[in-house]
Amino acid sequence: MNDTTDTMQFKFHIRCILAILACFMIIFTSGCGSAEKEVIVYTSVDQPFAEPVFKAFSEKTGIRVRPVFDTEAAKTVGLANRLRAEAAAPRADVFWSSEFSHTIRLARENIFAPYRPKQAEDIPAHFRDAQNLWTGSGQRARVLIVNKTKLPAEEWPKSLNELLDEKWQPEQITVARPLFGTTNTQASAIFAREGEEGLRNFFETLKQRQAAFVDGNASTRDRVVAGTSLVGLTDSDDAVVAIKRGDPVAMVFPDQGDDQIGTLLIPNTAALIKNGPNPDQGKAFLDYITSSEGELMLTRLGEGFFPIRRNLATQLEWLPQTGVKELQISLPEVADAIASASLIINAMFLQ
Repeated sequence: MNDTTDTMQFKFHIRCILAILACFMIIFTSGCGSAEKEVIVYTSVDQPFAEPVFKAFSEKTGIRVRPVFDTEAAKTVGLANRLRAEAAAPRADVFWSSEFSHTIRLARENIFAPYRPKQAEDIPAHFRDAQNLWTGSGQRARVLIVNKTKLPAEEWPKSLNELLDEKWQPEQITVARPLFGTTNTQASAIFAREGEEGLRNFFETLKQRQAAFVDGNASTRDRVVAGTSLVGLTDSDDAVVAIKRGDPVAMVFPDQGDDQIGTLLIPNTAALIKNGPNPDQGKAFLDYITSSEGELMLTRLGEGFFPIRRNLATQLEWLPQTGVKELQISLPEVADAIASASLIINAMFLQ
């Protein structure tokens, strides 16, 4: 009886020891799994362009990227609001945006932590935050797209103000409604430079000339491609897509003359989220995306994007070899103007 009891107790102890060892193995294995390096990136950069960048970064660093993309309908705004809602307990490490205004606003709301990427010293100062809260990398331009089969080259407009000329017939000019997106950013830039009078004059004159106002930049491009309109105001990425697929259009960077104001440029921006779960990996991603390698890769993937670094921009055949003269206004000035400009625009287009 005692032998049997001892045997049973021995077996019981063995089972306990094995169970404990199994628990240790589970904990050890789980611990190894959770130690995998990763970075969580909230991004409004289009998925077909962003994913190859994420893959290249992971292959270079061994850090896995967990992206959260914005929806097209809520472009940038949705992720900006999500960051605000998560401010007390951030879930992401990096905000990588296809524009700059929301990034600047979030920086002022204490959403980001300061960080100067290691290879960003050759990025011009006006494309970097003075407190290192965000850094630009890759950009688009606000351009004119013209139907070159219906409009002779000598009649192509060379400035935004030429869109206001009386010569244009109804719907020969197409512009996206300036309620959102980069056309809203352009409206804000006009407001920042010329005040309410300049903003009202530009869009009210376009309305008087019976310009066609459509849902977005792609629709603007498509009307010009079809010849429904002769000229459109759009983004360089939309224009270059049409040019590279052989559509009968040309792209004009407006206001490039010596006495003209220059073209509005819209950079991507990247920022480190304050108190994010993986700060070191977040810094590594910022180092990559703002480096010459990362910027050039993005701009080769994204048709119509071009590097902020001028020495890299010369590698793109569709850009002017002399470079693009920039609109002389700071990005924070444009961001500051958005609220006031939007009130005026909404009253003009929603009533």
